[in-house]
Amino acid sequence: MFIDSERIMKPLLPVFFLFVVSSNFAQLQPPEAYISFAGFFEEEFEPSAYLNISVGSELFALKHLAPEVDVTYYFGGQSYEDWAIDPSGDIGFRSFLNRFFDAWVWGVGPKFFIQDEYNRVVFIPKYHFGTQRATGEYADSNQMEKQQETKIDFNFWAFSLGYEFLATDTIGKLGLYLTYTAFNAGKSLNQLDFSDQGYYKQNFNTKAIGITVRLSTGFGKRRSS
Repeated sequence: MFIDSERIMKPLLPVFFLFVVSSNFAQLQPPEAYISFAGFFEEEFEPSAYLNISVGSELFALKHLAPEVDVTYYFGGQSYEDWAIDPSGDIGFRSFLNRFFDAWVWGVGPKFFIQDEYNRVVFIPKYHFGTQRATGEYADSNQMEKQQETKIDFNFWAFSLGYEFLATDTIGKLGLYLTYTAFNAGKSLNQLDFSDQGYYKQNFNTKAIGITVRLSTGFGKRRSS
């Protein structure tokens, strides 16, 4: 007796497809919102660091992948003071220069993770793009003041390796990460020029390693993996 296997398999294909989709959907974790804080070492800034704060979302989590999108605000700066001593030994002239930068950037990237019921080990490569601004403000004891501002569009990558403590029932977690960022505030700061006032241009390059702390929350129950 001849059995037409193709004829038998055709009705089973939609059933198999629905089974695969439903089994994956059952493991699909709902979105989470997060806020994070990070500090990066930079000895030329005060206090030897610059900071950022991010707000974003883990769009979903499935198997070992969770795509993320966020917006981040970077900021930092430095202050200089110079003076000259007159013949009487008093300060006859004093000047001040403040350099400050900030930046708004969007970030998007996948989060790769290995997890058990309570913890995750994660790696997050993330692409960022946005605009950074640098401002310089000069003032001296002769009542002279000068201000400059520069803006530039830029992009960069950041990479985070870390550990997340998962909430047992609800959606949410606490994350600690070691982060390398290729963010370079020198793209805007290096364009400030106060050489006529005796402060020569510097060559800032703020690519750095830092620590990131993240708090996540959601509005549902965690589905079992």
